[in-house]
Amino acid sequence: MMKWIRRLFFKSPVITGLVVFLLSFGTGLYLTLKEYQLELIEEKENVENIAELIEDRIAKIISSANSAVNILAYLVRTDRLDQNFREVGRSIIDNIDIIDQIQVLDSGEIVATYPLVGNEMVIGYDILKDPYRREEAIMAIEQRELYFAGPFELKQGGKGIVGRLPLYKNGVFEGFTAIIIDWYKFQDQVLFGYQPNSEYTIDILKIDPINKDISSLLNSNFSQSGGPITELVIPSGNWIIKVQLDNSNAFISIIPNTLFRLISSILLGFLIFKLAEQPYRLSKQVEETTKELLLSNQRFELATKATSEIIWDWDMEKDYTYRSENFERLLGYSQEESFNNDKFWKSIIHPEDYNEVESNLKKALDSSAEKWSQEFRVKKSDGQYLFIVDKGLIIRNKKGKAIRMIGSTQDITARKKAETDLADQRQRLTNVIEGTGAGTWEWNVQTGETQYNETWANIIGYTLEELAPLSIQTWIDFAHPEDLEQSNQELEKCFRGETESYESECRMKHKDGRWVWVLDRGKVFSWTKDGKPLMMFGTHVDITEKKLREEEIKRTNLQLQSANEELKSFASVASHDMKEPLRMISSFLQLLEKKYENVLDEKGIQYIRFAVDGSKRLSQLIDDMMEYAQIGFDPSKLSKVDLNSVVEEVIQLKQKVIEENNAIVEVSPLPDILGIRSPIKSVFINLISNALKYQKKNVQPVVKIYSTKEGSDYRITVEDNGIGIDKEYYQKIFNIFKRLHTKDEYPGTGIGLAICKKVVSQHGGKIWLDSEPGKGSTFHFLLRAYDDQTY
Repeated sequence: MMKWIRRLFFKSPVITGLVVFLLSFGTGLYLTLKEYQLELIEEKENVENIAELIEDRIAKIISSANSAVNILAYLVRTDRLDQNFREVGRSIIDNIDIIDQIQVLDSGEIVATYPLVGNEMVIGYDILKDPYRREEAIMAIEQRELYFAGPFELKQGGKGIVGRLPLYKNGVFEGFTAIIIDWYKFQDQVLFGYQPNSEYTIDILKIDPINKDISSLLNSNFSQSGGPITELVIPSGNWIIKVQLDNSNAFISIIPNTLFRLISSILLGFLIFKLAEQPYRLSKQVEETTKELLLSNQRFELATKATSEIIWDWDMEKDYTYRSENFERLLGYSQEESFNNDKFWKSIIHPEDYNEVESNLKKALDSSAEKWSQEFRVKKSDGQYLFIVDKGLIIRNKKGKAIRMIGSTQDITARKKAETDLADQRQRLTNVIEGTGAGTWEWNVQTGETQYNETWANIIGYTLEELAPLSIQTWIDFAHPEDLEQSNQELEKCFRGETESYESECRMKHKDGRWVWVLDRGKVFSWTKDGKPLMMFGTHVDITEKKLREEEIKRTNLQLQSANEELKSFASVASHDMKEPLRMISSFLQLLEKKYENVLDEKGIQYIRFAVDGSKRLSQLIDDMMEYAQIGFDPSKLSKVDLNSVVEEVIQLKQKVIEENNAIVEVSPLPDILGIRSPIKSVFINLISNALKYQKKNVQPVVKIYSTKEGSDYRITVEDNGIGIDKEYYQKIFNIFKRLHTKDEYPGTGIGLAICKKVVSQHGGKIWLDSEPGKGSTFHFLLRAYDDQTY
C-alpha cells in the first residue's frame, strides 16, 4: 500500500498536488467555519452583554427607587410622615439624584409630594379614577411590590416614569408611596455610551397595560438584515429591552483568512506538485510546512474555547505572544507594538495593580494550577484605563513546567462602574440611616445570629468591639427585665402575623449604670418554608430625652390640675361670698325705695336706683369672671360636635332677644368639627349676642352664620350689619374687660370676646375679625374638621 502511494506520488505529481490542495483547503474551510461560528457567538454575546448592562442599570435605578419608597413606607406605617416627610424627602432627592419627586397616596389620591413648589396641582389627584393610570396602579397592588408606570406626560409638566409601592395595613390596601423619575434623565443613564451613533440599535418597548400592545419608547428602527438581536423583559415596569447589532461583520472577518487559506492551499498544492518532481530536495521543507499548518490548526481549535473579546497565545519557550485583531480595537495599540515585546505588556498595567498581577501570575505558573484569572486595569493608547479580566489555560510539559498559556481578555469596565455606582448608592443609604441617629440590627430568628451597627452600641455607651461576641443574647443582657416581657409579647404578635411590624419602647442598661429608653422597631422580611420567621431587620432610636420630657409634662399637668382645682374652688367660694353682700345691698336698697318712696325726693330715688343697678352689674361681672376662670380644656373629651345643632340651641336661647329686635338670623349648613360642645356653644352665644346688641338705630339687624373649608380646618364666620369696629381695636377687643362703649350706650362686662378667644385657642384655632365703622363686623374663627379615619 505504501509502495503504491509512493509510486503515485512520484508518477502523478498533478494528482498528488490536487489531492493535497483539496485536503488543505478542506481543512481551511473547516477552520473558517469554526471561526465564523465563533464570530457569530461573540457578536451574540456582545449584544446580550449590552442588554444585560442596560438591565443592570435599570435594576440599579429600581434598587435606588425601592430604597426611597420603602423609607417613605416605613414613615407612613410608623405614623411619622407628618414630622419627617420634608426632611426625608429632601435627603432622598439630595442623595439619590435620579429621583426628582416623591409622593404619598391615600388610596389613589396624592396627599403629599416633595418638592411641593411647582407640583401643587397634583395634590388631590386620584390615579385610580384615571383609566390609564388605574391599570398600572392595580398591577402594582396585585404584585405587592414596587412597580413602574409610564413613561407619560406628567400633570405638573414634563415626561416621567412613576414607581409606586403599595401600602398595606393589616392586609388591607391603604395607598402608595411613590417616586417620579424624569424620563429623559432615566433614558440618559440607561443608554449612556450607546445612543446615538453607536454600532448597536437599542430600544425600550412598553407593553400597554390595557390592550397589551407593544410600542416603542425610543422610536428605534431595527433592520431585517442586521446582526444578532436579543430581548430582555423588565417585569417591574412591563418594559422590554431590545438590542441589535446594526451590521454583522462575522462573514466579512473570515474573508481574509479564507482567501489566505485558499492561496495557501494552492501554493501548498503547487509546492507538493514541485516536490513530486524534486522529492529529495524538498521533502524536509514539506515536513516543516505541514508541521506549521498543524500548529496553526491547533491554535485555532484552542482559541474556540475562549469566550472573551481578545484571544491570545503565549509561547514561553519561544518568548512569543500572539494576540487577535480585537487587541488593537480594544486598546488602540498596533500588533507591531505588542508582538515579541515582554516590556510592553508590563508597561500598560496600572502601577497600583502591577505587583499583585505579577505575584499571582508567578504563583500560578510555579504551582500545578491549570488556569489563571485576574482582574486589573490596563492603559489604552489614549492614556485612559480599562478594567479587564484576564483568563488563561496553562499548558505544561511532562515535568509539570509551564511552557504555554492560551487565554482571553475581556473588557469589564462597565461592570466595574456599575458595581462602584451600586456601592455609592449603598453608602448614601447608610448616610441617611446614620444621619437619623438610628441604631440598626439584623436578626436571624432561627439561629440567633445578630448584627448591629456602631450606633446601636453607642446608644448604650459601648463600641461593637466591647460587646463582642454579638448575638440576640446581647440585646437580652442589656434590656430591662421589666420590659422584656412586653417586648416578647409584641414580637410574638408580629411572628403570628397579627401585626405588620414590631414596635416596643423599653429600657437598656447604659455603660455608666443609668437606664436609657429606646424605641425598638422591626419587621420580618423573610420566612422559612414552613412559615416561621427567618430574617428580621429593625432600628433602635434613643428616646430618653423624649421620655424625660413626657415625665416632666405629666408632673406639670398634675400640678396645673391641682392648681386649677384650687382656683376653681377659691373662685366659687369668692363668688358666693361676694354676691351674698351684693344681694343684701340690692334687697335693702329696694326696701328703702318702697318704704321711703313718699319721703325721698326724685334725686334720692335716682341714687337708690343707681346703687341697685351697680349692684346688679357687679353681680353680672362676677358671673362672667367665674365663667372665664372656669373655662378648662381636657383633650380626652374631644369628640364630634354638630355645629348645626349647637347654633340651633343658641338661637332658641336668644329667641326672645331676636324677636324684640325684629332680627333676621341666616344660618347656612355647618360642618361637624372636633371639639368640646359646651365651650364651643359659649363662643356662639357671645358672638350672636354681640351681633344683636351692637346694632345701628332704625336698621333691621341681620346676622349671617356660614363656614368654608381650609385644609384640615373649617373657618366659621359670624357676620352682622351693626355699628362696626375701627381697625385700631381689632386686637384689643379680645382682651378681658376691654370695652369700646359706655355701659349706658351698650350694657356688658367686656369679657365675652375674651371667652371666645380662650375657647378657640384651647381648640388649637385662632379668631379674628374684619370690620369697618358703620358697615358691620365679621368674626372668623378656625376649628379642626372631624375625620372618622384620623380620630
